[in-house]
Amino acid sequence: MRRTEDVMGMPITIDVRDGDADLAPVYDELRRIDELFSTFKPDSEICRINDGRLALAVAGPEVHEVLALCDTYEARTGGFFSARRDGALDPSGLVKGWAIARAAAMLDARDHRSYFVDAGGDVQTRGSSGGSEPWRVGIRHPIERGSFVRVVLARDLAVATSGTYEKGPHILDPHTGRAATDLVSLTVIGRTILEADVLATAAFAMGHRAIDYLENIPGYEAYAIDPSLQATWTSGFDAWCERPAVGV
Repeated sequence: MRRTEDVMGMPITIDVRDGDADLAPVYDELRRIDELFSTFKPDSEICRINDGRLALAVAGPEVHEVLALCDTYEARTGGFFSARRDGALDPSGLVKGWAIARAAAMLDARDHRSYFVDAGGDVQTRGSSGGSEPWRVGIRHPIERGSFVRVVLARDLAVATSGTYEKGPHILDPHTGRAATDLVSLTVIGRTILEADVLATAAFAMGHRAIDYLENIPGYEAYAIDPSLQATWTSGFDAWCERPAVGV
């Protein structure tokens, strides 16, 4: 069963291969998360906190959970991940991965063991795509639309990419407040989509230091492309791919 709906400003696809699945409650949960954390919907808790209509101290428990996670990752990344933008709260860099993880947990609770959840190109896979075949997750070419530079063979694996494909330079270096432009694409693979997504955002902001930083994060690998279309990757990246990495 495969279904795609636009939620959180992006297409979210859920593909379940081990039997029928009632996906309506999963999409309802994703919409509820968007209503809570959107930085564009005036009645979200985040918008109401930012414009002074809601005190942070009385915000809901999920808001406090997400902001606590943001603070944890800000400390772990030396400040390259931040839930604050232009003086306002903006936990978007963590919420997408958190929401995907919630959707995956709902599918797990329904005893599904072969599925993927893809939210705007960030993917959590479980099990296989059929038989013994892994899920094949492509890393998009930054210029050639519809082309892929690598294909990750994913079983119980998360794949998260930060890049300038759709929005142009939009990830800020929190230390300077300026857009990070050393890279055009950075993909992080690992076991959990929450951490892969956060690491992709933070390391993208690090620019040329991204691969060296990610080399030292146990359980995660990465592939980066710079504006000249030169690629670099961590030492364990090839083990997860359809073929060895040789560049873009």
